[in-house]
Amino acid sequence: MSFGARAFIILTGLLVVVIIFELVRRKKFREDLSILWFAVGFLIIGGAFADTLVNSLARMLGVGYPPVIIITFLILILIVSLMYFSLLISELKSRIKELTQKVAFIEYELNNKKEK
Repeated sequence: MSFGARAFIILTGLLVVVIIFELVRRKKFREDLSILWFAVGFLIIGGAFADTLVNSLARMLGVGYPPVIIITFLILILIVSLMYFSLLISELKSRIKELTQKVAFIEYELNNKKEK
């Protein structure tokens, strides 16, 4: 891989890390989700040096086209992240339903007290 390509990948990773840091600092991004995105930024930076690892891994596994390993790894990461965010959305929907029921019950109780 050329020096220019490595530099571009490193700068892209650093940009992701700086943007996430700034969003967390301004309280526009939750800290628990930022850990995942910091990991993505550092993985991008590490990706600048992964070409030798990918080539040797491809030879070991008998893969003829080494970028297939990277694509497969990225698809796996996407599937795991989609599962995580689906779990998070499901949990939030349950909490919203519970809070809505509590608010309705409190309104009912207040209306009953006003009538008495």
